[in-house]
Amino acid sequence: MRTIIFTKLDKIDFTTSTINATIVESTDQLIEENGVFLLEDTEINAFSNDTDKVFIPSTLMEATNENVHVYFELEQYPFFQKAKEVIANPKGVLRFRRMLPVIQAERLIASDLVVFSELLGEPLDVQVKQTNPIVKPNHTIVTAKFDNGTMAHMEYTVSDLNKEEQIEFEWSGIKQIIEFNSEEMKPIHPRRYTKLPLTYSVDSILATARKANQDLLNRLEKFTLVLSGGVAK
Repeated sequence: MRTIIFTKLDKIDFTTSTINATIVESTDQLIEENGVFLLEDTEINAFSNDTDKVFIPSTLMEATNENVHVYFELEQYPFFQKAKEVIANPKGVLRFRRMLPVIQAERLIASDLVVFSELLGEPLDVQVKQTNPIVKPNHTIVTAKFDNGTMAHMEYTVSDLNKEEQIEFEWSGIKQIIEFNSEEMKPIHPRRYTKLPLTYSVDSILATARKANQDLLNRLEKFTLVLSGGVAK
């Protein structure tokens, strides 16, 4: 059985990936019967084979499927994996800022809320403020209070499509402060196919992905509804 991963190829760090994966430019080139293959996530609409094990980003999940596994991009980043290890007591204040050159920001924010709720607990109150989405840059500010008392302030800026993604992460807990800024860690000469430090390995995708079941879809839909001005039930 083939393992097919739809992703952004420039996000994959091949130096930290121990799994041998082959880059394929289109689904038409998937002629081998076994192996791990990487395709740009823009190719996902051209794929209809139900016999392969498929991995897709959470932003593209629209239905349930036994052969499909879903991964959350935020969960792949090494800085976030390290933060999860360090945050022993998930009670404090989270400040998170993400600048991104994508249109589907609403689904990405919903995906981040799923990840944060698994780390910090279920959000009891989510407030959303947005600027005009037609005007660039536009901003979405999400404030959330989680069931353990943790407060979160999340800011998303959608800017020019030619700009690279940036992430700032700050956690203030009991006798504990974690800070991360992707701009301060960017190398002078990034390698081809990578935009360090916001990259991740093939291993991480395969290890953290979840089945595309109804529960996962419901959680994504719930947070997407909140972001669009609806009421979660």
